[in-house]
Amino acid sequence: MKYCDKCKVKVNTSQSYCPLCHQKLTGEPDLEQEFYPKNVTNIRKILPLTKKILLFITLSSIILILTINLLTYENTPYLWSLIPIGAILYFWSIVRYGILSKQNIAYRLALLTALLIIILNLIDQNFTTVEEAQGWALNYVTPLALFACNLAISFIIWIKRINYREYLIYLITIVVFSVVPVILYYTQVITILWPSIIAFSFAIFILLFIIFFYPKSIKEEIKKRLHI
Repeated sequence: MKYCDKCKVKVNTSQSYCPLCHQKLTGEPDLEQEFYPKNVTNIRKILPLTKKILLFITLSSIILILTINLLTYENTPYLWSLIPIGAILYFWSIVRYGILSKQNIAYRLALLTALLIIILNLIDQNFTTVEEAQGWALNYVTPLALFACNLAISFIIWIKRINYREYLIYLITIVVFSVVPVILYYTQVITILWPSIIAFSFAIFILLFIIFFYPKSIKEEIKKRLHI
């Protein structure tokens, strides 16, 4: 190790001059280099085999349920298998995109919300036999699920103080889709207004907040996403 006669300190360097006083150093540098220890993370890696097993179980369950449904169709002439199949697909989506995915949480929330809305609307259209109850998925689930997703992403951005620019495109997308239930109401597809108004009002609030406080970020994010 080199030594500075003026500063009276040992300097572990290969340079010829002291970094403090710039006087010439004496001695020889150490040939052995010290390395920082490797950073060992506690995050468990999900092996590709685990994903394959999960997908295999999911597909096998769907095929089995659908086969049973088709074999018993004469006795029960309706596709009851769509309900458990929808539940299995949604569970698989939660595990695959909600837990195993490395995408940001806004993408995962938006995707899972969209899947939930689609599955429940299919169940409503095909299996709701009581006439007064028909349309519950469109009237209640669709607008309130959009509201909940919008609210969740907004809280995540605010509480975690994360990079909001990565989440803007998902917020804007949900805001746009929150207008759809209101349009469906005025086209008489939806019969209950208040859930749609809640989702629409909160979406407009979020949109105005983004426009007022992050106008440049919106332009930059849209240009980046659309490759303009």
